[in-house]
Amino acid sequence: MSNRASRLMRTLTTIAIGFTITPVSQYSLATGFPELAEVFLIDQQQQQVKIADLAFSAVTDSTVEQTALAVTMDYTAFNDHFLSMRPFKCIESASEWFCHLPYPYNTRSIVSASDLADLEYQLLFIKKTPTEFGIDAWNGLYYQLTLNDDGRMEGQLLEGDLNVLASPPEEDFARPIDLNEFIAADTSRRPFPKIVIIPKQP
Repeated sequence: MSNRASRLMRTLTTIAIGFTITPVSQYSLATGFPELAEVFLIDQQQQQVKIADLAFSAVTDSTVEQTALAVTMDYTAFNDHFLSMRPFKCIESASEWFCHLPYPYNTRSIVSASDLADLEYQLLFIKKTPTEFGIDAWNGLYYQLTLNDDGRMEGQLLEGDLNVLASPPEEDFARPIDLNEFIAADTSRRPFPKIVIIPKQP
């Protein structure tokens, strides 16, 4: 092999190695998100109850900083119930149940530091008292998230009507929940006043 061909081969090999050693997680971290994270409800005693695992990955064809999202619910702490003719998974306490409401329509599963709605829509709940026979989406719970510099996320608990989800939105990937119609929850009365999302250690 000639010296010129040898130099070209070394150059191509260096370029190839440069691409292969750049992990997806570096792209995710560049937008402020960890590669993996865990979701916890925080109770009044500051105890954590794990409810989900998250995976973030780069959106390589985006011209703005966006990150793809995958949510895997962890229902270990939930019990199965059949309420108002529908199955629900609920975390029970003496004063109130938190029942997960899976978002029934399509989302893009894309988040950015300034737009966490696609994640928030996967963490919807309905509260009910233990003595109530059914369940009413009027008693909806919504955790409005913020992303911190260290990759952690924290959610402010809001209360409002989630009956808007009874009918599919007119447009695919719409955001039908109007947070202007929600109010800040009385966190002293809710068994899980806070949600946190913590980067998972490798």
